[in-house]
Amino acid sequence: MMQTENTKQNEINIAVKQVTDRFGIDIIADHKRFCSAMKDLAPKLSKESKAFFVALSENVGTIYLRDNDAVASGEKSASEVMVRAKSVISEYLNDSKADMITESLAFALGWEIAEVVTSQTDDDYDGGSSTVIEDLMRKAENGSDDACFNIGESFFYGRGGVKQDYVKAVEWYTKSAERGDCSSQKKLADCFRSGQGTKRSFAKAVFWYEKAAQQGDYESAKAAVYCYRIGGNDLSQDVKKAEEIAQKYGVDIDVEDGIDDIMRGAESGNPAMQFALANAYYNGTGISASTQMAVYWYKKSAAQGYAPAQYNLACCLSSGTGTNKDTNAAAQLYSQAAKQGDLDAMNNLASFYMKGEGVVKSEKKAAELWREAALGGHVKAQYNYGECCFNGKGTSRDYAEAVRWYKKAAEFFDPDAAYSLSWCYLNGTGVSTNIYQAKKYAKFSAQKMNLNAMKLLAYLYLAGLGCEMNHARAVDWLGKAAVRGDKESADMLVYCLKYGGPFLMKNESKARAAADKYSIDYELI
Repeated sequence: MMQTENTKQNEINIAVKQVTDRFGIDIIADHKRFCSAMKDLAPKLSKESKAFFVALSENVGTIYLRDNDAVASGEKSASEVMVRAKSVISEYLNDSKADMITESLAFALGWEIAEVVTSQTDDDYDGGSSTVIEDLMRKAENGSDDACFNIGESFFYGRGGVKQDYVKAVEWYTKSAERGDCSSQKKLADCFRSGQGTKRSFAKAVFWYEKAAQQGDYESAKAAVYCYRIGGNDLSQDVKKAEEIAQKYGVDIDVEDGIDDIMRGAESGNPAMQFALANAYYNGTGISASTQMAVYWYKKSAAQGYAPAQYNLACCLSSGTGTNKDTNAAAQLYSQAAKQGDLDAMNNLASFYMKGEGVVKSEKKAAELWREAALGGHVKAQYNYGECCFNGKGTSRDYAEAVRWYKKAAEFFDPDAAYSLSWCYLNGTGVSTNIYQAKKYAKFSAQKMNLNAMKLLAYLYLAGLGCEMNHARAVDWLGKAAVRGDKESADMLVYCLKYGGPFLMKNESKARAAADKYSIDYELI
């Protein structure tokens, strides 16, 4: 548990912990209940309670709850979540109040937050401290979208030891936006719309707003509707397009909707509004998160044949989120949405056919669905159909055709496709052997946390294929793969540390430490 010398901060930490202990941690997602409880338990902290009211009304508590399990398991660091939360709070409160709130919430959840100042990744063996921004840089290089977003926020607001630089902010938002991070997509869209850090472009703004809207961000949907409705510097006014987006996401084309407006629309029977309300419940946007209530409203909307709701409800039934798991019902809903042209539904339904979940197994039907979705531009379906072609599942084995689809998906940042393409280039399967292309795609995939690509890239560095032989870099990637449970990588990591190689000195202490960490018999290596 973290410690602080600030007596006032200690008092606030204890008060917040008392509230969560008595009412449960979910209370931090309900700003009214939380502040009422805090006033009862800690009446002396009335001024601080007002700050909490502002912060928690912006869904900061929801940010903590969403990542609580990830922090507890070590998947994410407390610092990543706290920096992101502070970036939201700081738009309304000064830095000292923002720090007070982010620290006390972390304390209440039992997070170890010493790493806010110093941090070390799982596969770093050397000690030493780093600044928040250095820690984030390291995590961003390892593929963390949260870290990329937080670095962007640091440059945008001039925090974390860096000067305000909108251009650099845009660069970092772009990295994670291209990898599908919703928050980065929304912020990047804002930058294009306002011309901060980049040339103003309403066309690019709506592109990213729509990307974020597809992930359930209602505010981005509203922004896209607004941009199309009024037009901009390089975007022609398109009321029809605005109406299409408004209908799809339940946005009133003339009115800035709040949650109360969405609720009224949903209760009146509007399927798009019911879908929007379900998303609000699912994401905790403007209302306390509840997957059960999300499922309730997805059902209402899906019953009226609304394809996006059919798809989301199917996902909930498939995973057992907010309802009992029911793959048969999920398959039926995916099929209904797929018939309306929903590419995500086609992709998921194909997976069901390939595995025989909720439907009679049919590799041929799976391949047909994946091909249809792939032709429609669905990136994961392009990879999946490539796999069908490569393995001859549901269609004729055709390595060249597999490579063609891998390339299409890799161009849109799919890490699995990039790894498969790398393997094909390395082995000359379906394409001419090209070691340099193999390394290029392996590195891209590895940076997006594909385990197989991490191993492949490590072996390329060990063998000097497509690059200079460099055992130090190989060890970096072997360490990343080993910490994610790959036994082969752990064995090779110990071997490299034990015997050294180009750019890597022998280091018995590190080798033994790694052997102990991964339960390897050091003497047999």
